[in-house]
Amino acid sequence: MKKILAILILISSILISCKEEKTYADYNENDFYEVQGLVTHAPLTDDPYDLHVAKDVHYKYFLDRDQPLSGIEENFEILEDVKGYPVVILVHIEDETINFFDRIGFSENLSIDEKKILEEHFQEQMDIEREKINKRN
Repeated sequence: MKKILAILILISSILISCKEEKTYADYNENDFYEVQGLVTHAPLTDDPYDLHVAKDVHYKYFLDRDQPLSGIEENFEILEDVKGYPVVILVHIEDETINFFDRIGFSENLSIDEKKILEEHFQEQMDIEREKINKRN
């Protein structure tokens, strides 16, 4: 009987200590602010029943820093390759490592440095596309 009780206590303590990762809904929306980000990786699934959607969207944010921070939105279904797309990231006021993907697009409060970084990024992307076109011709 004591062994069973000890095992149950051990299992209970293990299950209690396993914390589920918090979602945006677990926070107050006023605890977040918007920053600009860029998608760095969004691998498409190869499962034919999944319609080749991207399930995990990797991004970087605080683009104007020497070392931008990285984040990932898991189990997020999007029907196209969004690598390089600008995205808006919600960052927690007290802990900037707590972040959530908000939407594809531009933040309303872009800094001058972020605008410059985005212009350079899009110029690089255009150059890559021009090079692809030139190789085909």
